[in-house]
Amino acid sequence: MRGNKVGAADLKRLKKDLQAEQERAALAQRVAALKKTAPAPGADTDPADDMAAFRRSMQTVKPIRQVARAEHKPVPQPAPALRRANALGETATRADAGVSDGGEITHLLSEGGTAFVRGDAAPDTARNLRRGQWRAGAELDLHGLRVEQARHAMLSFLDECQEHGIRCVRIVHGKGYGSQGLEPVLKDKARTWLVQKNEVLAFSEAPEREGGAGALLVLLRQSEGPRK
Repeated sequence: MRGNKVGAADLKRLKKDLQAEQERAALAQRVAALKKTAPAPGADTDPADDMAAFRRSMQTVKPIRQVARAEHKPVPQPAPALRRANALGETATRADAGVSDGGEITHLLSEGGTAFVRGDAAPDTARNLRRGQWRAGAELDLHGLRVEQARHAMLSFLDECQEHGIRCVRIVHGKGYGSQGLEPVLKDKARTWLVQKNEVLAFSEAPEREGGAGALLVLLRQSEGPRK
């Protein structure tokens, strides 16, 4: 019995070795076949074959349709000085025409230089303004503006108010405490501009509760109402 067991184990090991040998032989055959079909190292392919292959692959390719494109060139920016000039031209209105910053108007003022009444208005118009006969329908504050800016702002404001039928307005020019040398620059300029506007019938220094020496109440001519 013992001899039979040993013989069976030997047969099993021999069968396993034989199977392994067959697998190695099959692997060697596949490697040899691959070496025969593979090109030699460093060998160049035929350019004609490459071109033929390229042409075959390009037969199914469709060219991309060209779409017309508009070229947008950047608009050149004007020089800084020119930009400032353009800005001033845009803010200037017809109201500025014929209105200057200078001129002596002291002889045209009344009430100690605090009021003005045009010749075709009642002499007591400025006094009635100060007493509140007309209620201010709009207000303009000129604080912080330079002279040129204040002129544009005030004259445009007056035109717009008259266009909308607003007769009485209040203009705050300040008392000049924040100006260089504490001189009330806009206070005098505002009076000068108002005298030159024919649409202004009268103006008066506002009462203390409405700004006193730092503001003016202005009466405009009666308009035909809002323009369409």
